[in-house]
Amino acid sequence: MKRFVNVVEVIALVCFGLFVVLLFVDQASSPTASPSNTTASAGAPRGGAEIYASLCAGCHGKTGQGSIGPALGQGKAAKNFPNAADEIDIVTNGEGGMPAFGDDLSQDELKAVVEFTRSGL
Repeated sequence: MKRFVNVVEVIALVCFGLFVVLLFVDQASSPTASPSNTTASAGAPRGGAEIYASLCAGCHGKTGQGSIGPALGQGKAAKNFPNAADEIDIVTNGEGGMPAFGDDLSQDELKAVVEFTRSGL
């Protein structure tokens, strides 16, 4: 029995290590995922869909179906946050596992991505 437990522990460690490697490989393959790339090359604010695709879809899913983060699509963002200002606050300051983007996005970009989650997903 002890040998079986040891094998299971090794398998669990290998799976965890693979998960961590894949997590970083996925981020490295997307050059737009870096917070330093949050504005267009001309300095103009990006649209909500572009911001969502580069910063949010990795956790909330491409269509807002949820993954690591909760589902936001199909009206779930507006249902979870009846007041858009509350959602902007979460995106700005973070909460729980949600990272803060207030230092990386302008106020216009924060509003744009929140509006996209409320009406574009």
